[in-house]
Amino acid sequence: MSTSKKSTVAAIGVVSGAISVGLTIFLANTANSLALWADSAATFLDFAAIFIAWQGFRKVETNSTETFNYGFGKFESFFSMVMAALMFISFFCIMTVAWNRFGHPVAVEGLGVVLGIGMHIIFGVINGFLLFQSLHLEKQEKTPLSSAQRKIFTVKFSANIIMFFSLVLSHFYYRYSWTMYADTVAASIIALMILADATKIFRHSARDLLDYALEEQYQLLILRSLANHFEYYETIHDIRTRVSGGKVYVEIFLEFNGSLPHSEVMKTADSIQTQIRQLLNCDEVLIIPVSG
Repeated sequence: MSTSKKSTVAAIGVVSGAISVGLTIFLANTANSLALWADSAATFLDFAAIFIAWQGFRKVETNSTETFNYGFGKFESFFSMVMAALMFISFFCIMTVAWNRFGHPVAVEGLGVVLGIGMHIIFGVINGFLLFQSLHLEKQEKTPLSSAQRKIFTVKFSANIIMFFSLVLSHFYYRYSWTMYADTVAASIIALMILADATKIFRHSARDLLDYALEEQYQLLILRSLANHFEYYETIHDIRTRVSGGKVYVEIFLEFNGSLPHSEVMKTADSIQTQIRQLLNCDEVLIIPVSG
């Protein structure tokens, strides 16, 4: 899947996010709602995160690897870490205010409540569409940045649903004292969702920023492929594997019979490369001929 499609989804998210930030701040002021304030804080940080994702996808679109010989895997992972950091900040800000509001519940009222209900219906539809698009893109080509983008749209769409029900309860069932806690509960749920997704993004991206070898079961598949071609080379000198930025690289150092013509060596190398790519679904396989 072309990265331009991913950047288009991110660009739509940037535009809708900018509009949503302004509206949530206005509604939070008019409705005296902690959940709306939490939603505005989360919306602002989500907007910043989507903006970062958009910039990241635009950078990757250039496909210029003169500076990055192994592509943009680490670049995407770094941007994902920044997005996770913003989400952690959002969580702590929301929960700090929610803790205080649990002890001193306040009724949610005003024009902002009615407008908020309508706004979350509209943006729920928009974010639902963007979530569907980002899910489709992630299935076709999963990268740290595309996964982070999908998680952010998941949080945004879920927050729209939670805020809709919270505001409906606060507006139509205001006579019941327990509805004063609906606003705070909604804010806390949104914060916990942000924390859960930020943790997943951080863990996945931190792992991809550190090169590591393939697991043993995949190493065995490489050896199986080499065993299928054992009559075409003399010795296995070394096998190196690395996972960087969610992409898999395999380097195999083989010694061939010195009397073999170059065309035979390349034919064997191509055959091994093709089989390993099919077995591991990896991004790059290098067969490096070495002397004894």
